[in-house]
Formats: sequence, C-alpha cells, structure tokens
Amino acid sequence: MSDDHPLREKLKSLPSAPGVYLMKDSRSKVIYVGKAARLANRVSNYFGPPEQLDPKTRQLVTKITDFDYVVTPNERDALLLESQLVKEYRPRYNIRLKDDKQFPYLRLTSSEPFPRIEVVRRPSDDGDEYFGPYTNAGAMRLALKTLTKIFPVRTCTLKLPEETVPRPCLDYYIHRCGAPCVDYVDQTEYRDMIDRMRLFLRGRSDELIRDLESQMDDMSRDLRFEDAAKMRDTIAAVRSVAEHQEMVLKPGEDVDVLGLEREGKDACGVVLRVRSGKLVRSETYFFRATLDETEEDFFARFAAESFERGQDAGRRILLAHGLSDQATWEQHLADRHGHRVEMLVPQRGERVRLIEMARTNARFKLREALAKRGDRAPSRTDDAPGVLDLKRRLELPVAPQSIECFDMSHFQGSQRVGALVYFSDGEPLKSRYRRFQIKQVEGIDDFAMMQEVMERYYSRLQEEDKLPADLVVVDGGAGQLSVAVRTLRRYGFVETAVIGLAKREEEIYVPGLSEPVRLPRSSEGLKLLQRVRDEAHRFAITYHRTRRHNETFRSVLDDIPGIGAAKRRALLTSFGSAQAVGTASAEDLGAVKGIGSKDIERIFEFFTNRPPEKDS
Repeated sequence: MSDDHPLREKLKSLPSAPGVYLMKDSRSKVIYVGKAARLANRVSNYFGPPEQLDPKTRQLVTKITDFDYVVTPNERDALLLESQLVKEYRPRYNIRLKDDKQFPYLRLTSSEPFPRIEVVRRPSDDGDEYFGPYTNAGAMRLALKTLTKIFPVRTCTLKLPEETVPRPCLDYYIHRCGAPCVDYVDQTEYRDMIDRMRLFLRGRSDELIRDLESQMDDMSRDLRFEDAAKMRDTIAAVRSVAEHQEMVLKPGEDVDVLGLEREGKDACGVVLRVRSGKLVRSETYFFRATLDETEEDFFARFAAESFERGQDAGRRILLAHGLSDQATWEQHLADRHGHRVEMLVPQRGERVRLIEMARTNARFKLREALAKRGDRAPSRTDDAPGVLDLKRRLELPVAPQSIECFDMSHFQGSQRVGALVYFSDGEPLKSRYRRFQIKQVEGIDDFAMMQEVMERYYSRLQEEDKLPADLVVVDGGAGQLSVAVRTLRRYGFVETAVIGLAKREEEIYVPGLSEPVRLPRSSEGLKLLQRVRDEAHRFAITYHRTRRHNETFRSVLDDIPGIGAAKRRALLTSFGSAQAVGTASAEDLGAVKGIGSKDIERIFEFFTNRPPEKDS
C-alpha cells in the first residue's frame, strides 16, 4: 500500500481481535462481508502488493473504497455474525444462496397444553419444536399429510383448553384429529400421541414401533381388544413409512452428510439426514457467485447455511471438504443441540459412499436447475394435460416430462426377462427402450428380478453420469415400489420421484403413504400412466416370446451332436422349421450344403430317440 492511500490510517487502527469486516464501494454500499480471527491481519492483506493477491481478490479490491468492522468476543460470534450480515446486506461479491427465501418448517407447539402441528417459514426461540427445513415443499406437504393420518394431532388454531366448540370439525370425522376441543381425548392421552409424533419426526421409527408394540401387548392383556386393534393399525402405518427409508448405516447412527457440486459460478449442495442408520430426509441448496470462487469456498458457504438452518444435527457430520473454522462450528452446534458433534472428511468405506451419494444428487439437481434456466429448450410437455394432472394429484416436485417404466415377464419361471420403456413429452421414445435377460435370479421371484434389472440399469446411468427420468414407474404394488426406492437410493438418486402402479384396481403406491392413491377413471394422469404401463407390458411380453421362440429352436437343433451354427442355419433355410428337419428323408437332408452322411445319421438318431412333445 502506498503512503498516500486513503485507507492507510484506518488500517493502522484495526484491532487484533476477532470480528467481521464489511467492504464498501464508492456509493458506501456493502459489497463484501468476511470474518477474521484477527481483523488487523486479515483486512490489511487485501491492500498488500497486487502481485501477491489472487485474481479473485484483485478484482474485489478494485471496487473497495472504504470498509467497516465489528469486533466480536470470539471467533464463534464472528462466524454467526458474518452469516447474519450476508443475509441482511446480500453483498454482490459474497457467495449467495440463490433462492434466499425462508424454507418451510414443521412446528410442534410443545408450549401449549394441547400441542398442534403447523407449517411456518421462520423458526424462533419460543419454546416450541421445529423440524426441517424442507427445501422441497412437496416433501413437506407429504410429511404433514402422513403425520396427521398416523397421529391425529390437531392443526387448528384454537387456544385449548380455554377455547371450546360445541362439536368437532371435519378433521375428526376423517380421522385426522382426536378432537381435544370437545374432550374426546384427554390431555394425558393426547400428550402420549405427541411423544409418538416427536419420535417419528426425529426419524426414530424403530424406537417408536417398539414402544407401540409394548403398548399393544398391554392392551391385549387388559382385554382392551378394540384399542389393541387400533394400535396395530398405527404400527402398520409407521412400519410402512419406515420400510421406504433405506438403511444406509448401522442402526443407531445419526449422521448428516454434506455433498456439493459446482459448475462455473453456480453450485448446488445436498444434505442427507440419516437418523438411526436410515436416510430420512434430504435438503437442497443452490448458490451463485460473482467472483471465480473455488469449490472449497462454495462448500464453506453451503455448510454454514445448512448448519444455521438445520433444527437438528447428527452426532457426526460428514463433509466433502474440510472447513477452516471446523472446530468453531463443532462447538457451536454442540452448544445449540445439546450433544457432541464431530465433523469428519471420510477417506474410505461406507461413509465415502454416502458423500458420493450426496454429491451425485447435487450434480443432478444442479444440471436440472441450469437446464431450466435456459441451457435446455423448454419442453412442450408443459402443456400436456396428463403430465400436469400427475404433478398436481401426486404432488410431484416437478412435472414428469419424462417417464420410465419397468415390467417383468416369464413363463413358469423360464425365459425370465425385464423391460424398460421411456416416454418423453407424453409419447414413447423407443431409442431409450431397454431389454434385460435375467441372469442372477432362479425361479419365480418378481421382487428379485425387478431388483436385478434396476440395479443393472441405474448402475449404468451412474457410471455414464446420466439422469433418470422425472418419474420412475414400476408395474406392481408396495413390494415392487420398495425395491425401486431402495435401488434408486443406493445409486444416489434419492430425490427421483417413483411410484408403483398395480393392475387390478389401478392403485398407485407412493413412498411415504400407507394407503394407495386411486385417481378417477377420467383422470388424464391415470390415462397416461396406463399407456406407459401397457406399453411396458407389451414390450416385455414381446421380448419374452422372442426368447421362448429362440429357445425352442436352440433346444431342438443345437442339441444334435456335430450340428453347429452354420449347419443349423443351412437346415432351417432349406426346410423352414426344426419339425420339418425331423421328418425329412435322407435324400432331402443330403441335398443340403454341408450336411454329410454322418450328420444325417445323427439327425435321424436324435429325432428317433427324442420324446414326443406334450400338449399344454
């Protein structure tokens, strides 16, 4: 810095204390906010010899005409203040959360005598419990619907027990509320239900099921069979949801997994919340920078955002990149959540696999967002009524402009095959059709066959760095859907929409819902799903019949000693079928090119000793 630099004297007065600094432009607008363990050292570095600065910092310094600072008691307070000021000023040269809206949370009003569950945008320190954030509003609505169906907790705004009503509202009659407003459930019983919901929201499904089973046994011993039957139904509903949560770590582990992908000045971060070893929720954050930031810079901003917004934290946090202020964050999160928090950058094993899963989802989400921004031409499917109807009725996160559907086919356990059809813009895209010969499964096991086919397909997509369709459909019910969800998650596609479509009643099975969805017969969405499912069935049956046809030829002619592929082709060309070969005379057989006397003897011997075919 030159002796006549206007900020020289101000730099001399900077304290060697932790704090936050605010860089300003010629209009006194804050253009950058940073934190420092020692303000004097950190801020002075910006104004050193230009050749010692990286290109990004040189670009920023050309815009700085003034700065301000705030001293904090410690580095932790500087960390939190920096995040707060970035949100307040939205500086041009800081990495910014692209959609800086308040994500929704579920609030359980624990401070009330009869707590209720509701959606809020901003958590506060009011004694209530908050769960989230839900960066996917569709997932949040699904969670709320599932919660009130399993646990009939009120969602109204009545101040109980002071305010009362003469009769319960509609929620009571559709079994979405126990109606404490008219004393249909007392406070003790209601609080028990709140405790169960709390376990459910925290991802403690196994603990909850054990508790409910114990209560059901007590009810049975007390001859309260009607209550026991209701408890049995609740257990079944909780277990149905828990089955769709993939076990990714050993039971009992609470882990948050942070992965990020960057393309140029855009980045996407994904947080996987693992509770009791099960993947219970994922969160997605998009970021954009003005300067040429590194992936580590993006990751630090993403980590701070997720730490600040998260209302719970795993005992271990797995990071794709290390953080310079890691120890400070560990202490802050431990103080905030009441338990020790350890941050790790895994190098091997299943934890690395989880990091890759988070990064895979971040990569796909980022590319999807960039495509919507204009890197990909808009699809005419936006106007397709079936696509829009499916999005609305099934509460899908995006309109399913592309759909892929799996179907299996076999004949009494033989010629087992799988098929995949692909629809784009509501029409078949046959270049994306795929056929699979079942190689690993013996006998009739539809679930195992489905798993083999999906494992092969999605492992290939992952290797080729490609996306699944917007919606994956499996032909079948809850069992097939469970296989599909597990397989998609195994290969990192945790946010891919997937449903099961059962033929008999056209029931649609959706992850997280204990009961299937039935769309009206007139629904355009149902008609589209039926077309996709029927095309998958046709394609699978066609491939199966081809395999049976080829197998018939192979078993007849290829089993004759000395008759190889060339002689078989010559015989079939001359006689048209294996049956005609078996009834041909020696003279006719000898007229076929390449067929000698020894071959004729073998053919006669084979068909003479071959048992007759049975009618089926």
